[in-house]
Amino acid sequence: MANIQDSRDDREIALDRVGVTNLVYPVTVPDRANGTQETVATVGLFVELAQESRGVHMSRLVEVFHEHRKAPLTPENIRSMLDRLREAVGASTAHLELEYTYFAERKAPVSGAASLLNIPVDIEATLDGSFDLTLTVQAPVLSVCPCSMEATGGPAHSQRGHVSASVRFDGHMWVEELVEYIEDSASGPVFALLKGDDERSVIEEAYENPVFVEDLARNVAERLDSDVRIHWYRVEAENLESVHDHNAYSCLERGR
Repeated sequence: MANIQDSRDDREIALDRVGVTNLVYPVTVPDRANGTQETVATVGLFVELAQESRGVHMSRLVEVFHEHRKAPLTPENIRSMLDRLREAVGASTAHLELEYTYFAERKAPVSGAASLLNIPVDIEATLDGSFDLTLTVQAPVLSVCPCSMEATGGPAHSQRGHVSASVRFDGHMWVEELVEYIEDSASGPVFALLKGDDERSVIEEAYENPVFVEDLARNVAERLDSDVRIHWYRVEAENLESVHDHNAYSCLERGR
């Protein structure tokens, strides 16, 4: 059977990315406590298509990802996979978009009851003349409103929020490190499992550290600024307001 993809295209239009999206696949990811953990990712695999090429053999993209599925998703292994993608289809550029859920164990502060907190993680990586990788981690947080504490002299509204930190970095970075930067910047962390005494402890600690959504973003930025591995970041904080019919949002992006 003739490979129509290998035929010539005369329209002289190159394509920036062609490939496959929404590929759901098991992957192995780095885990600081246990070395690695298994999870499921939604994957996009893309290559640049030269103007003279009619199409790309997309099955080869899936084949390459399948070959690398058991290698932990470290920057080195991702770069190796992208290099193999370029080689498999004769492309100059390869790109990966990958989303997965990371499970971090949490122990309640008083009872010590263990549970798993699900952390959405995104990876985007490109290999052309150079290698570029962005890691995005989103973690839930608890925030207590400083304004309402001032207005009432004590009682305040509190809410769950989400903070995402996207970073470009040198070397290696654990997902847990970014989660800790986020949780340490909030009024308190969020748990999947708490007993009665645990809830009281979490609430009391949160009231000792009220933060606006603006504080959340700035606090995370301070911690990212202090990490010499990070040379670019974007922080987004959003509070799911409990007494307003809207959410509160703050964002900043910085490179160095």
